[in-house]
Amino acid sequence: MKYVFYFLVALLCSACASERKGEREKWQRQRDNIVDVRDKVKEIDTGDILIGNWAQPYVCGRYLVIADAKSMDQQVHVFDKRTFRHVVSFGDKGQGPKEVTVLGTVAWNEERHDFYVTDHGKLAILRYNLDSLLTDPLYAPTTKVRLSESAFPSDYVYVNDTLAYGVVIRPTSVSTFDQTSGRWNLLTGDFRTTDYVHPADHKKRITLAVSLPHQRLVECNQRFDLISLYNLEGELQCNVYGPNWNEGGDREEHFSDADVCGDKLIAAYVGGDWAHNDGARTLLVFSMQGDYLQTLDVGRRINFFCCDEENGRIILSMDDEIQFGYIDLQELTEGNRSPK
Repeated sequence: MKYVFYFLVALLCSACASERKGEREKWQRQRDNIVDVRDKVKEIDTGDILIGNWAQPYVCGRYLVIADAKSMDQQVHVFDKRTFRHVVSFGDKGQGPKEVTVLGTVAWNEERHDFYVTDHGKLAILRYNLDSLLTDPLYAPTTKVRLSESAFPSDYVYVNDTLAYGVVIRPTSVSTFDQTSGRWNLLTGDFRTTDYVHPADHKKRITLAVSLPHQRLVECNQRFDLISLYNLEGELQCNVYGPNWNEGGDREEHFSDADVCGDKLIAAYVGGDWAHNDGARTLLVFSMQGDYLQTLDVGRRINFFCCDEENGRIILSMDDEIQFGYIDLQELTEGNRSPK
């Protein structure tokens, strides 16, 4: 009877361990709820503002910001996000005190009406006050933060001066670097990064989405069909494996961009050869728990995208005859879906 008791206890512990592992792993064998939204993409007219074909959109308060790092002139363009009326452009390219050398992330401080523009060439985050930009043609930015060469954010979501969430780069040589996500204190420069790296991933490359209301950091892996969900403390909650998961790696590019829109995680998916592919042409939609919901087939190459929750839009930067456009999320209700 004693051995039977030990056997039952061991069996119960094994079952509990499997259950806990199951909660931390989700396997999606197919993602085939596909909705054709090509004809639902509405063009955004930027008027006479010339913007390159690899520009990145950001929603900053009531504004849509388009950052064009390849521009030889002004690199940051501000539009009203509801009407798309042009408001102001700034950030001339160059080495001077009013100029941006190598454009990075654009963030927004709603309270102060400040744009924070990362200049990787100057290793600094520059502060541009919107009210001053609109009234003073000679306005020059100030330096908000000096960045370290040993660790710096490649992308981040600003909350306040002592809290931001982003992707952290740590150079390991002239041509290699480590990458992960975590918390960042702009005032002290301290990072508190997620410690977890998937055992199969020897060179972590990710795109990050952040949701404060859902207490969620989401790493969408570029080299694996893998999504890792964390809480805001950087503690792993769940790994989500897609149908193209390959533990040995498959030399394909997977997720290229991600954002949170309401209670949905949206991720641009490539699924082609790492060095030679047509870019992301679909957006995968998940719940904030990582459950797959549907695939939006945009039918165009998606360079970057962001979500405008207030106006219910996914704003797209595309390499197509339509350079900038948006999808109205209200049109993607169950009644209007036409899976193919």
